[in-house]
Amino acid sequence: MKLISIGDNVADTYVKQRSYFPGGNCVNVAVDAKKAGAEVSAYLGILGDDDRAQHIEKSLQAEKVDLVNCRKAYAPTAQPRVLLTTAGDRTFKAGPKNSALHLLSLRLTPDDFKKIATFDVSHLSIDSGIEAYLPELHRLVKVSFDFSDLRDDDYFKRVLPNVDYAFFSGAALEDEQAVEFAKKYLTLGPEVVVITRGEQPALVLTSQTACYQDPQKVEVIDTMGAGDSFIAGFLVSYFDHKNLVQAAQAASKNAAATCQIQGGFGHPKSF
Repeated sequence: MKLISIGDNVADTYVKQRSYFPGGNCVNVAVDAKKAGAEVSAYLGILGDDDRAQHIEKSLQAEKVDLVNCRKAYAPTAQPRVLLTTAGDRTFKAGPKNSALHLLSLRLTPDDFKKIATFDVSHLSIDSGIEAYLPELHRLVKVSFDFSDLRDDDYFKRVLPNVDYAFFSGAALEDEQAVEFAKKYLTLGPEVVVITRGEQPALVLTSQTACYQDPQKVEVIDTMGAGDSFIAGFLVSYFDHKNLVQAAQAASKNAAATCQIQGGFGHPKSF
């Protein structure tokens, strides 16, 4: 399959380690999809003009992710500050607010849509900022969307009719709550609803079937990007094979591999 990820890029800044890593949901999904076996994986977004943006670009190229119609702006890269717990869980603190991600919105052009139409799946997130273009995107390709831990019913009703693969974070949801949540929003249009729940089994639901997927047991170094890896592994497997259980297993293995490295996909840089 061919995937294009459209939206955010950041430099995850590890305060105590004095290093940063390329990241952002859409960047991570693009890299992880290529690792999971996507024939082509690409990224489209707005890059800043600082050393962090250059490092993100070089890291994507090293991971064989194509840069498609990326813009460059006279603004710094977003730099969320990251603190790790002793268990490897990451916690975030806000970074500077004058970044390209905070100041600028991506505007898609006819040429962008022409390029996007050559892919099978487009992946977006709540940080992509291009909800207005979803109807057009949905007419061209399958749409994957990461809603993270957002809980906004009006937003869901507006966005989900143009989404094929909907991903939510729900660590606090028990089994019955997760099923109720997934069934409710499945009716708005998605082919698949996925709820990842941290150490609890992920729930994967379609109108025909459902399954739970346990997380893999590995030594956790850093959970940064694990959810993004789950998404990428699921998309590549499910699009190619249309087997829900197989896709959930592939997603879980992908996430576990990411938990065993630092950063979303490595490539540390000291500051």
